[in-house]
Amino acid sequence: MKKKNLFIVVFITILCVTFLTSSVWAGEKHRYRWEGIAIGVGAVMLGHALFNQYRPRDLHPAPGYIHRPPSSPRLHGHWEMRRAWIPPTYERVWNPGHYNHKGRWVPGRWIEAVKKPGYWSKKREWVGRLHHRYSH
Repeated sequence: MKKKNLFIVVFITILCVTFLTSSVWAGEKHRYRWEGIAIGVGAVMLGHALFNQYRPRDLHPAPGYIHRPPSSPRLHGHWEMRRAWIPPTYERVWNPGHYNHKGRWVPGRWIEAVKKPGYWSKKREWVGRLHHRYSH
């Protein structure tokens, strides 16, 4: 870590000395304008890479990743098992004509039949609350 700080101090010192030199040695005013801009952009990019220690990061979590609660220091809470109602699913089926229990003819028609009944399921949820510094 000390070598990095020393490198930064030396780099900044050389950069400042470069800009403090007399303009007598500069030559024509507009001669190297675009080259100077290119050097400046390169120096900014290099400085950004050095100061932020650029490295590519994974954007997607690894397989099997378990979601953790938010890491905000102001958000408190706990994991809780909650019941959730999963609604039934239906499908349209043809009910052919038939005689009912009273002996009367009922013509055929489309009806909504339960394909899969509804049920209760348990799932794990994060129950959070904001922590206020001063409680009233």
